[in-house]
This record gives sequence, structure tokens and C-alpha cells, in this order.
Amino acid sequence: MFKNLFKKFIASYHRKKQQLHLINWSRPAYIHYTVKFYFHKNITIGKYTKLMPYCHFDGEGGLTIGDGTMIGQKTVILSSHHKYKGIDYLPFSLEDEKKPVVLGKGCWIGYGVMICPGVTIGDGAVVAMGSVVTKNVASGQVVGGNPARVIGDRNESMNIAEIVGQEKFILKKMLEESLVRRQKRANITDYNLLK
Repeated sequence: MFKNLFKKFIASYHRKKQQLHLINWSRPAYIHYTVKFYFHKNITIGKYTKLMPYCHFDGEGGLTIGDGTMIGQKTVILSSHHKYKGIDYLPFSLEDEKKPVVLGKGCWIGYGVMICPGVTIGDGAVVAMGSVVTKNVASGQVVGGNPARVIGDRNESMNIAEIVGQEKFILKKMLEESLVRRQKRANITDYNLLK
């Protein structure tokens, strides 16, 4: 009993530190209480997204995560970096260079991925675990490695634009089935179970 109470206390403490009220996020969405956010007001998170434990999101240059995107544990997304060329001080400038990061709808980002500033990842793209994404990823591409390179393409077997247009996201489907099992209304637009 005390163990569960302690876990709830720790989760509540971390949830307050997250300051989710400063982020522009749509519900329902699952954001684990250990996810760290920086520059909250520059971050936008779509509905039916799932952000797993121990992720680090820097919104200094702007960060947009599209509807239905799933992000694995320990993923790091940076939207700014230190200037090191043409500067007066070493090792880097006092000012950061800010570049927005955009993740499309229905993306799947694997465990331990690093996404660098200025990257855009298209709808339905897959980034393999441990990858370092330094360049844009087109819709439906599967990338992996360091630096990430194309290793496959989902567009050959599916129409990603059609699936995104119909909002066929796995988290949405799971919520709908959960509500049906509990005999509640299937309209989940106001359903805020996942916080």
C-alpha cells in the first residue's frame, strides 16, 4: 500500500514539474510523467500522441509533434544548437542557433532516437531505434543509423495520406476499444483519460 502511495506521490511531483499547462497540446494524448520539456510555449503536441518515459524535448526553436505520433523511450529532440563558426569566443557563441523541428502525423520514433535541429519528418515515417536524424525524412520513409539513412519505404504497401486523413491512429483505436469494453460512449473527442 505504501509503495503504491509513494509511486503516486512521485508521479504527481514530476507531473507538476512538467508544467504541461504551458504546452499547446491536444487531448487525448499520453505524456509520461518523466518526459522533460524545455521552452514549453514553443511546443505543440497533437492528439492521439504517445510520449514514452525519459524523453527530452527542447522547444527553443519550435517543436511540432503531429497527431497520432508515437515516440519511444529516451528520445531526444533538439530545436537549437550552439553556433561555433565565425564567433568571437571559444568553444561556441553565447547565442544559440534556433531551427524548428516538425514531426508529421502518424510517425513512429523508436527507442533512443536523436533528432537534430531543423529536421522535418513526414507523415507516417518510421525512425529506427538509436538513430541520429540530421536530415529531413519524407512521408512514409523508414530510416535508421547514425546518421540516419533510408532503409525502406512504407508507401509501397499503404496509402499514408488516406490513413492520416481518416485518423486511423493506433492510440485512437485503443481508446475506442477500451471505451466499448467499459460500455461508455464511443465519442472520444472529450475523453481525457490519458494525461
